Amino acid sequence: MISVLHVDDEQVVLDTCKRVLERSGRFSVDTALTATQALRKFHAASYDAIIADYRMAEIDGLELLKIVRKEQPDQPFLIFTGKGREEVAAEAYEHGVDFYVQKGGDPLVQFAELAHKIEKAVEKRRVMKQLEESKEQLQNFVRNFEGIAFQSDPGGHYHFLEGKVEEITGYSIDEIRAGIILPDGLVHPDDRRKFEEDIRQLTTVPGFRVDSPIRIIHKDGRIRWLQGIIHNVSSTEGIVLYIQGALNDITDLKIAQEKIVVNEAKWRSIITKAPAIITILDKSGSILFINKTHPPHTPASFIGTSAYDYLTPDQKPILQSALERVFSIGEVMRFECSHPLGDTVEEWFTHQISPVTWDGGLPTALIISVVITERKWLEQNLRESEEQYRAIVSASGDGISIISHEGRIIFDTPRVYEIFDIPRERNIIGSPVMDYIDPSFARIAGERIEKILSGDIDSEPYEYLLRKADGTPFWGELISSPIRDATGEITSILVIIRDVSCRKQSESNTSRK
Repeated sequence: MISVLHVDDEQVVLDTCKRVLERSGRFSVDTALTATQALRKFHAASYDAIIADYRMAEIDGLELLKIVRKEQPDQPFLIFTGKGREEVAAEAYEHGVDFYVQKGGDPLVQFAELAHKIEKAVEKRRVMKQLEESKEQLQNFVRNFEGIAFQSDPGGHYHFLEGKVEEITGYSIDEIRAGIILPDGLVHPDDRRKFEEDIRQLTTVPGFRVDSPIRIIHKDGRIRWLQGIIHNVSSTEGIVLYIQGALNDITDLKIAQEKIVVNEAKWRSIITKAPAIITILDKSGSILFINKTHPPHTPASFIGTSAYDYLTPDQKPILQSALERVFSIGEVMRFECSHPLGDTVEEWFTHQISPVTWDGGLPTALIISVVITERKWLEQNLRESEEQYRAIVSASGDGISIISHEGRIIFDTPRVYEIFDIPRERNIIGSPVMDYIDPSFARIAGERIEKILSGDIDSEPYEYLLRKADGTPFWGELISSPIRDATGEITSILVIIRDVSCRKQSESNTSRK
């Protein structure tokens, strides 16, 4: 149920809104007649959303919005005001209001819209909170990333920015975060128009992604080339929440490509020794040059043959489409495909196709192909491992939970809900683990948690008196193990939960005999 604080200086509006929203069964509404009273309640309790009228005595809705945003920037906040207040909407959105809803008109339509906007605002906060929780994990990954990894809101405010930022751009992370140098200020003038169009679509078109190279101006004036994948993250309603991606410095590759065009002899020397497979195709797909092949074939045996002859039927349209775009608009294209090596083995490649000139100005396509078979095998093994893990967890008769350093539940399996008779619709993530330990065992449990986190206990079972969701005590055996990160530091506790009430009852009956 969504908890709402509604502030309005008209009691009849408060009563009506409370009655209509709570009648749906999805909302619990608390009310306040003044912003001052609303602030007291806001400081004393937690609300999923705040609704405020605009025109109120002492503190109006916009001033209240500013105060709330300063204290809790992510608090869902809606302005619900009368007609004739359109001039307020722009200022409200400027100060971060989630939605602006006008009073008046058909009450059913009006309150249906209000309820819908409340749910959208709360859902947006939920998604943002989940992303924030995963932020630290992602940052751990990108700290050693050789490129630049980032995530920002559609307005260009960074949630994180990591990697070789200063090495690649010349500007520190703090300088870019502070807006001293903005991304569009980094972009080369010749690429700025396309960059602005890409940003427009990234901020407005859910699922849009960009993977074409772009030039930037380094702080020292040098031109650097970057390439990677940038995409957006949207809510279930299709609202773009974040733009994120990873960029690599490909300046050396671009310099090599330019030198290839200028000096064919040097180009041939470079690509002959290159670890990648480099191919030149004409518009029809005929191979004009290839630097290496698999034995017993030689590069010379491929010259004049069609690249389509070495693709499966489903891969031929992909190459055809890529060549058409390269030759028509000069776009750099990338795709992956596999090539059979014998009857049972496949070799996977990633191909980058870009336009070049050949033999005195002939328009051709340069294809740089890198073997990614090992990566594909690893991805397949990872998928299989994940499926096996899910099957094991689902089939286990024991409950499995993960407990944070603070003693709160951060993961649980469906079996946990069955053992403790917890309704499935109730989410216990974030709940203190002590809520499910009988008070008589609270001290022991606390001491053991401390010992596990300090490394003094490792995978040792212990029997506790536990409590179900309704307070009923029962005996359970908990096997607790520390979870460590790559450095060996204990980050959390894995707990396997087993209901041993029947065994304890049997032991008790045996002892009485």
